[in-house]
Amino acid sequence: MKTLKRLKQVALAVGFVVTLGGVSHAGASGSIFIKNLGPLNSFTLDIASSNRTDGMIQSLRFNLSGTQCGNTGCVLGEPLLFEAVQDSDFVHDPAGDGVSSQFGVHNSLHFGFNFTGYDPLDKFQFLWDPDVASNSDYAAIVSDLIGMVIRASVIFPDNSTLIYSGAMAAVGSDVAVNLLPVPEPRVYAMLAVGLGFIGFIRYRRKQVVVA
Repeated sequence: MKTLKRLKQVALAVGFVVTLGGVSHAGASGSIFIKNLGPLNSFTLDIASSNRTDGMIQSLRFNLSGTQCGNTGCVLGEPLLFEAVQDSDFVHDPAGDGVSSQFGVHNSLHFGFNFTGYDPLDKFQFLWDPDVASNSDYAAIVSDLIGMVIRASVIFPDNSTLIYSGAMAAVGSDVAVNLLPVPEPRVYAMLAVGLGFIGFIRYRRKQVVVA
């Protein structure tokens, strides 16, 4: 019985560490807010208008596979495709050191930007006009952007990096997303160890009752 109690204490301790580690890590690393500004049929994504991290954004990747067109001129439900970026710029960069480079294949489900000098309070915007496979002149609407997954790679002053992720959702008549840190593999590993201990304890309890 003493061994069983000790195992229970260890399992609870592991679970507590996982919980505290996840909360403190996410809290310290903040989040990145991205919203759509329009205009209609051409979408300007305003990135880091509320960047609550102390890190520098290294890259942003956009995944359109979760989107579904809903306007006339498309096969209902087909995903948006990356057409081309018409204009991209750091609209707020006091240090003047923000540089971006766009990547992505024409008519692809994926595209993005690599950055240097993207400080926490800088703001980056780009103008684009998404299409669909069935119509290269598709006039996308705001709700079509729902489901677009955005991932950001962020480097911090101690040279550690975190991946942030989130999917565009409706916010009133517009769309926005708050990118949150993706738990690191070691967090999942610790959680698995904790759950394993709990499962073993339950198994041992059943064995004791049977005996």
